Amino acid sequence: MSDQSRTRFNLVATAILALVAVALLNYVSSKHYKRWDWTTEKLFTLSDRSRQVLEELDKDVQIYVFLARGEQDFADIETLLEEYKAVTPRLEIEWIDPDRDRAQYQVLADKFGVDTWLAGEMTLSQVPVVVTSGDRKWKVERHQLIVEDFDSFEDADGHKLDLQSERALTGAILEVTTGEPTKICLAQGHGEWETGAYGDRSFDAVARELEWEKIEIEPFELRAKEDIPASCDALFVVSPQRLYSAEEVATVDRFLALGGNVLLAFDPLLKKESLQPTGFTESLAKRGIVVGNDLVVENDQNRQLPGNPGDLFLTTDLGVHRLTDTIRKHGGGILLAVVRSVDALEGSDAEVIMRTSPNAMAESDLKRALATDPKAAGIELKVVPLAVAWEYVPPLGDDFEPVKSDGPEPGRLLVVGDSDWMSGELLDNPQLSNIDFLSSTAGWLTRREALINIAPRKTKARAVLMSDADLENLLFRVVFLLPLAALIAGFGVWWSRRS
Repeated sequence: MSDQSRTRFNLVATAILALVAVALLNYVSSKHYKRWDWTTEKLFTLSDRSRQVLEELDKDVQIYVFLARGEQDFADIETLLEEYKAVTPRLEIEWIDPDRDRAQYQVLADKFGVDTWLAGEMTLSQVPVVVTSGDRKWKVERHQLIVEDFDSFEDADGHKLDLQSERALTGAILEVTTGEPTKICLAQGHGEWETGAYGDRSFDAVARELEWEKIEIEPFELRAKEDIPASCDALFVVSPQRLYSAEEVATVDRFLALGGNVLLAFDPLLKKESLQPTGFTESLAKRGIVVGNDLVVENDQNRQLPGNPGDLFLTTDLGVHRLTDTIRKHGGGILLAVVRSVDALEGSDAEVIMRTSPNAMAESDLKRALATDPKAAGIELKVVPLAVAWEYVPPLGDDFEPVKSDGPEPGRLLVVGDSDWMSGELLDNPQLSNIDFLSSTAGWLTRREALINIAPRKTKARAVLMSDADLENLLFRVVFLLPLAALIAGFGVWWSRRS
């Protein structure tokens, strides 16, 4: 074999081996999928809750994406859905370009009732994503994917985007795979927070957030001797301004005893310059919970917000409980305002899940509570419990196995000494964990463990600012250096062939 033939053979063999190596690498990588997210806000890393939802799927789910590759959100949605597919084989994703796949798009648009409009020469679908499973379907609209915060254009930190895609997609998957929507009944009749109300006592912000989790809010006027409907997966009693009667409390007790779940959010209720009881004292005491007729003041300046008194503070001391696992894992804090103490009796099934720092106080005497120098006033500073979770724990038999009762198992109960943590302003703040606590609360009380909050992730769209000198350098590199590099490379190739 001549030298020229040997050289050609080596080149062909090398090319074949390279192709085989690439094919093997591609095969191995497909079996061991791994993606790295180097964005500062981890925008394309699935939350633990999304992973839990996907891993627990027991039904096949089809996702139809009606987006053209030229649309600004295409790359983000594509990346996110690749992460979804890497977790579960239950997902089947079909991409339909409204312009290139016109016939197929029209058939599916008619099938799902999707409207279309033209934006210049591009066809846009009103609903860019449809999720189906069996005969159930859910539409994800454009405003649910990526929302621009136009109020942040003038911010010094730059323009911000709310990336809602993961919440919308995971919520849609839950909607088509988990049966009927979950319902929370919002107690009315005692001055509680209301839907459709204005001001600080509106429940609308909470309702909007829980809508992402496919949880419906239904107002319910609680009356004595009238049972709470079994269709209520949970009852929320949020900041009542009038005491519940013994008969009304008994109604809530029956709901709990029959397996219902209850949130009691009690603010310090002031009447004639004294703090009032809640009306639930005896009922809660049976479950080992004590709600104080007091006002909690946090004196640790590291917990207080700048320029605010101690009755508006951050709590980061959280108990070991499913309600707070996500928050503790990510090191977050919950902001509270005007709080009363809630404690668990030793030896009971109740657990404290939220506490102040050791520099707080809980006082029934308002004058002492508002003292500027607590130590001078002789007030004891201590750790004050703020929230308690209760869940029935069945007794153990001789074989150390839980004894099953003949009747229904009692429900779950969460008591928090504040309702302001659910205000819209605090839920929307990405630096706080209030939104995480709300979703954990809703998921725990409705017994949908997969319903864990996937809060919107904030990112900043930073502008590239270039000076005149930067532009001159860029012009020099593009107009002179790049052509020169190409010329040098061409000369090198010509010289090697000449040799």
